[in-house]
Amino acid sequence: MSIKNPLIRLVCVFAVIMVLSSFGSLHGVAETEAQNANNEVVVELNDDFFNPDVITLPNEETTILLLQNKGMKEHTFTVKRLAIDVELQPGEEKKISIKPEKTGTYELICRYHEKEGMVGEVVVE
Repeated sequence: MSIKNPLIRLVCVFAVIMVLSSFGSLHGVAETEAQNANNEVVVELNDDFFNPDVITLPNEETTILLLQNKGMKEHTFTVKRLAIDVELQPGEEKKISIKPEKTGTYELICRYHEKEGMVGEVVVE
């Protein structure tokens, strides 16, 4: 079956382009929705890294951080400028509530493993 009407052909090509271009953006939308669903963010603390290592939070809104120590060592989730300092034993999980009051980028560290590169950022937008 061939499409002879140029207008119908143009509409079909446009529809195919729109469908294909949306595939690349679906992943980003899914990540954002998962991170912001119920304003809860899961943060994994592992041996010498945070996952994610950049955490974006909304300004003046309460967000729950579910901190999970998946490593074999004790770790901290420390953001000095936001007055956050939480210790977690291996296998331990803790939920904390945070409501930032000022936009900016804040240094995230593990007090025990900062020198090994266990650092990140909390970005408040």
